[in-house]
Amino acid sequence: MNVRSFLRISLLAVMAASASFAANISFTGTFGADDQVQLFDIVLGTAGDVTFQSYGSGGGANYAGATILAGGFDSYFTWYAGDGTQIGSDDDHGCGLANTTPNGCADAFFHGFLDAGNYVLALTLSGNVPNGALADGFSGSPGFSCSGSFCDVFGVAHTGSWAVDILTVDSASPSAAPEPATFFLVPASLALAGLLRRRKALL
Repeated sequence: MNVRSFLRISLLAVMAASASFAANISFTGTFGADDQVQLFDIVLGTAGDVTFQSYGSGGGANYAGATILAGGFDSYFTWYAGDGTQIGSDDDHGCGLANTTPNGCADAFFHGFLDAGNYVLALTLSGNVPNGALADGFSGSPGFSCSGSFCDVFGVAHTGSWAVDILTVDSASPSAAPEPATFFLVPASLALAGLLRRRKALL
């Protein structure tokens, strides 16, 4: 075996090993208010199909094997590129593996191809929809009327419980949703830091 063939085989082995390290991660939590937002930071090292699955409303068994009880709120997914540009959203379309409810599917789902890069997934109550880019925030409390809390469009009350699977990514971790102004401050501070470094280099 010549050196070129050895290097080619070694590279393929490394690529196969990297692909096998794709993470499948289950998250659970509880919202305290119907205008709350839960963000997840996602890293995808190589392009490929990914899955976002909510179980909070219809219940089911998540990837970790935990039984998720039905009765959580009607969920809504929005996903963004690393720069905050909105890529897509889902409100009860497809449902994936989640169970259905008497009023139909109420769990958000996405399965599709994404390029390698950093992404942000946002979980909200259906009706608390994005205003555009991540920096633009969300519309707030849906204001659906019912005798309980976390009301859906049918006037049915739910709990604040949620469960989300993020599958075939390199990493995923929950993060807090900052105030919209924070998103504008971050690029500005990075630009200022770059100008200061450049000025120091010229001195």
